[in-house]
Amino acid sequence: MIDLHSEMNAACDRIRQPHLDQLLGLGVSSGTIAELGARQAPFGVVSATACDDGLYVPGEGPTHLVQPIIDGGEIIDLVAWRSLQPFRWWLRSGLGWALGQDNWTYRSAWDVGDPFAVHATPLDWLRAGCNGICIVDWSAPEVRELLTAEALRVGTPALGEALISTLSRPHRLPQIQTMETANAA
Repeated sequence: MIDLHSEMNAACDRIRQPHLDQLLGLGVSSGTIAELGARQAPFGVVSATACDDGLYVPGEGPTHLVQPIIDGGEIIDLVAWRSLQPFRWWLRSGLGWALGQDNWTYRSAWDVGDPFAVHATPLDWLRAGCNGICIVDWSAPEVRELLTAEALRVGTPALGEALISTLSRPHRLPQIQTMETANAA
């Protein structure tokens, strides 16, 4: 069993000033880093090998930035990506569907009519102050929950087209069977 908390804590311990400087240089504000760090383990660094199944294995390989995916206040997955290729990422357990998924789950009743932000990459999500979500598993069934939004706000036309394509796919319906009741004698 993967101990995500321990892996995330170890990744946080490897953060050095050059990592912070690089994120600042990529447009992530120091306020976002501080605010996120006050709520949770914000990010860390891990050497990892990317696998063909969309997952990664820590240990050998190039350095990746790693961020926790939180659901109900608990780390359920980690997402690893490289700052030079923020549009490619890998998950650790495969259980998470979005960075910021608690933002979606716990949005307030006052926010229901407002457009909900969807970001294209983990870096974009960080740049936006960790508001909204970044979908990291487009095949997850939870993505269809976005259909309940009044409106979604995206940063690029390509992301909007990807959302339209994903959300407009036909949904598989289960076979419905009628249960017959037996006459009680």
